[in-house]
Amino acid sequence: MVMLMGALFYNCEDAPSLTIPPAEYITFESDGAVALVALNGTGEITISVYASRIQSSDLLLDIDIDESSTASPVSYTVPPNVTIPSGSNEGSFTISLLDEEISNAGETLVLKLINLDSGDSAFIGEPITISLVRDCPSNLEGDYVYADGNQKVATIVRTGTNTYSVSGDSAFTTDYVFNIIDVCNEITVTGGEIADSFGLAVSGNGTVDANTGNITIFYTVEGNLDNWEMTLVKQ
Repeated sequence: MVMLMGALFYNCEDAPSLTIPPAEYITFESDGAVALVALNGTGEITISVYASRIQSSDLLLDIDIDESSTASPVSYTVPPNVTIPSGSNEGSFTISLLDEEISNAGETLVLKLINLDSGDSAFIGEPITISLVRDCPSNLEGDYVYADGNQKVATIVRTGTNTYSVSGDSAFTTDYVFNIIDVCNEITVTGGEIADSFGLAVSGNGTVDANTGNITIFYTVEGNLDNWEMTLVKQ
């Protein structure tokens, strides 16, 4: 009770003010986003910016590209600033993207806000990291014939968005299924029946011919094959 009574008796000069508004807080919509860029094409993404209260006049914010970004400047166009208009607490800007110097592993574009209007009275939130991802359609399922080795028929079955199983290779008489992933026409062998059943490591990489749909894979099986070249001809 003594503590409660003590808390109630403020000197008027010491009492906290309830009329001073809280400090401005300005932030991106989130700390991360994903932007898809069409293979050999373009893309765009719109990013929103929020303030903690409605603005009485236009608030101009500079957009700065952080040095931690891995994306090449040729792959993006970022406006120099964004405005939160009077009467609102939200603004937005659009980034234009181009499939130039974007690796299949993707790149990052890190942006920061700089508030030149409100000075020290405003707090700026964390940067936003935008992942630039090449949007590559993958349609490898179907029947093929090996142009080399035992020249047998093989069937590719889709197991995920860009993952597949191949019914067999061109080296062994017995069909041993192996698995691949296609990332923008670049193939990686990710495992298969030989690894699962016999404990022998399998690996490999290759490419898809965008014009013919034919697939070339260099296939390695521990103790048996070393970069064995296989060409799957689409039927």
